[in-house]
Amino acid sequence: MKKSMILLSALVFSQAAIADWNQAYFRGTPNGWQSEAMTYMGDNQWQIIKTFRNGADSLAPSFKIDRYGNWQESYPQKNFTVDPNKTYIINFYDDTQQVFIHEKPALEMRDRTMYFVFLDRFSDGDSSNNVGHDSRSYSADGSNLKKYQGGDIRGLINKLDYLKDMGVGAIWITPPIDNVDGANQYGDAAYHGYWGKDFFKVDEHLGTLDDFKELVAKMHSPVYDMKLVLDYAPNHSNPNDEMEFGALYRNGQHITNYQSDVAAGTNWYHHNGGVNNWNDWYQVTHHNLFNLTDFDQNNQATYNYLTDGAKFWIDMGVDAIRIDAIKHMEKSFIQRWTGDLYNYAQSKGRGFFFFGEWFGASATSKTGIDGMALDYANTSGSALLDFGLRDTMERVLTNRTNMYTLNNYLKERDTAFTSSDWQVTFLDNHDMARISTALRSDKNTFGPSNNEAGGRLSADFARQRLELGLAVIMTSRGIPCIYYGTEQYAANFTVNSFGQVGSDPFNREVMPGFDQSTPAYSLIKKLSDLRDDSFAIQQGNYVERWVNENVLVFERNAGDDVVLVAANIGPTTSVNVQNIGLANGTYQNLLDSNSVVVADGNAQISLKQNEVVILRTIQK
Repeated sequence: MKKSMILLSALVFSQAAIADWNQAYFRGTPNGWQSEAMTYMGDNQWQIIKTFRNGADSLAPSFKIDRYGNWQESYPQKNFTVDPNKTYIINFYDDTQQVFIHEKPALEMRDRTMYFVFLDRFSDGDSSNNVGHDSRSYSADGSNLKKYQGGDIRGLINKLDYLKDMGVGAIWITPPIDNVDGANQYGDAAYHGYWGKDFFKVDEHLGTLDDFKELVAKMHSPVYDMKLVLDYAPNHSNPNDEMEFGALYRNGQHITNYQSDVAAGTNWYHHNGGVNNWNDWYQVTHHNLFNLTDFDQNNQATYNYLTDGAKFWIDMGVDAIRIDAIKHMEKSFIQRWTGDLYNYAQSKGRGFFFFGEWFGASATSKTGIDGMALDYANTSGSALLDFGLRDTMERVLTNRTNMYTLNNYLKERDTAFTSSDWQVTFLDNHDMARISTALRSDKNTFGPSNNEAGGRLSADFARQRLELGLAVIMTSRGIPCIYYGTEQYAANFTVNSFGQVGSDPFNREVMPGFDQSTPAYSLIKKLSDLRDDSFAIQQGNYVERWVNENVLVFERNAGDDVVLVAANIGPTTSVNVQNIGLANGTYQNLLDSNSVVVADGNAQISLKQNEVVILRTIQK
């Protein structure tokens, strides 16, 4: 089959059907032959993007198009067939009544488990680069988490086997670009990577460009087959009122800073002061985020710098970009920027993937500034981190809400996000207390507003809850991301200067260890293998099968691939689940040796507290 474009036989409809029709529907092997609305693209064009594996019952991957979704009209008797294991952009033109298919050179991330590495905190592979250019930025005894701790690219290279064995298929790293030197008035150094000054150089604390090239080469080798996600901050450079005053360089050559930009009138940056009204969209996108020098991306010189900087790292081999602070940039910039970079990667025969950080993004936030996140997720060219699911999971695991709430959210995100299986899901990251901290703490400093109660759970019970949360995240729709150390049950109960337990910088501690025998490590490994193998987990539908306050049973299905997940946060119980998609037979729980019998679409599932049962059809 040609890779460029395929023109399939025209669909023929009656004029009467055309007169009252205003939608197009897709059904085929990728979605289990369920009616799915296509997206109207304008100019009589409807579109859907689908990845095809092998068809059901050994048939070729195939699909049909219908105008009403009820499959009552006369459509071609033969299905449209395509090649397996490829992603296609399918366009239907209602004026010419033709279907066109383009093979999309996409980077498939939905079959991978992502792991977020905080480079300075993960592993110290080269002690010679620890101090950097300014000794004030380094904590020699490791006691000051506001300063560099010694982790670097070499350390990550040394630990790739640990991550590969756990099933990790993509690694998101904090920004490796050159950051400002020294420390600010509060003693904070740029160990996190978000105070960039030269987007074309590797920071001296993290290693060299040769180290980075070696990392990419090793990750891309057949032995590891990993994708590298670059954290990139096109919203700002560094603090405008101290240290290096917003200084910007290009491969060592000074360009501007916050003061000289004003004097020269070059407009690299906005000069509107800090945000003081977080409900004012103009301020959120055109003022400084705290004191970080805010780029004016509408300035062509600024745009070129940010685009060339990203292209530099694409040339180094990165496969995806996590867009820092996407909430604070205009959608028009994000659309243009992601489009230009995607086309650049395509010109080199590569796919590319973007996801952004919109703190507060949620399937249930429909109004106000956070309500705009869904529009960004669906139309900007970038997926988002699903903070709403993270917040819901924390509340479930700490007993602040129940499984009804989780089920409702999982269903809502399928309609709120155009492609919910491309959004990145997670339990914790570097901008909030670790999930293990929230589960065990007795303080009221958690939740999205840092005012909700901790779980007050024992260490052992909290571990069980963490494992349940990981199982749900890794089997729900979306690309799961594991924060470094979560598999080691990392937790920190130190109170920061804002009165928050275990938050910045105490959620960014040095990796506690690399024990490959923890139950969480083993769980991630098993479910990563499932994700790699199961099209239902990668792209299948979410279907509620049974729910009450304590138990949620849901199904992921795609053709003849069906996965059933049952999770219980309450006392030991047994539930009778009906109308499930598993064929008759006895199934072993993928997480232990227990089995469940399925007969005529029904199964009696016994669940201990905090237990998860995962069943999957035997593939043909």
